[in-house]
Amino acid sequence: MPTKNIDESTKAILDEFLEKFIYPSILDKDNLLGVITYGSSTTGFSSKNSDIDLLIILNYAEKSTRSVKLFKGRKIEYFIKPIEKFLSEGVKFAKTNCPSHVALEQNAYFLYDRNDLIANMLKADAQFYNENRSKPNLDFNIKLVQIENRIASLKNILERNGKEFHMVYFNILEMIRDLHSKNHEEAEIPFAKAYRIYTDKKYYDKFVSSKASNPLPDKIFVKLYTRCVEEYQNKTQMMQNLQDLFDYEKNHYSINPQNYEIDYL
Repeated sequence: MPTKNIDESTKAILDEFLEKFIYPSILDKDNLLGVITYGSSTTGFSSKNSDIDLLIILNYAEKSTRSVKLFKGRKIEYFIKPIEKFLSEGVKFAKTNCPSHVALEQNAYFLYDRNDLIANMLKADAQFYNENRSKPNLDFNIKLVQIENRIASLKNILERNGKEFHMVYFNILEMIRDLHSKNHEEAEIPFAKAYRIYTDKKYYDKFVSSKASNPLPDKIFVKLYTRCVEEYQNKTQMMQNLQDLFDYEKNHYSINPQNYEIDYL
């Protein structure tokens, strides 16, 4: 069984939580296959606002359940899944470049794992992910044109000093980042964590997992992207930073979004 470590107080809370809320609801104890905790409580990046993530895997369940409970002053978010759901997710994540199971394999702490079943499954999932992750079937040219149009709209908003400037700006910034990530077959990551993942290698290795064969974006893209995030007061400079990032991204495509013809169904 993997020997990851978690804080003793966190483990005590989870042990009591399981005994009080989870184990009594599993009438047939042979149905329980595994219980793991993951996320910030196991990676060392937790804060006072962090919840505790918990996954309970059953041999059989009619449905999957996602719940949140406040317990001992901590927010515990937990999932109860049948093993077949857990298995299918490993395949699904590989096809969408989501490294969730790879990160679990590296960082999860096992509170219970019958015969190391879940640990071995996660090892297989990590290998499957790296060997089978596939490029999304998207029309990247259409996405590029859509971003071009959004930037034109943002320029109009800036000229009239529209109050929605920041909302549209960060929406476009995420569209560019998402396009770059998908086109370069990088790991799928949450928008809210992208900046830290790009700028903190230790955090990247924990969240995405150093075992996932997905590279970070190239250094030029990261530099231009972080510049867009860090400047949020001078709107004229924000506009220039966003344009610089988009101009760099356009170099990876053969289409000119200002002069094009695209065939689509």
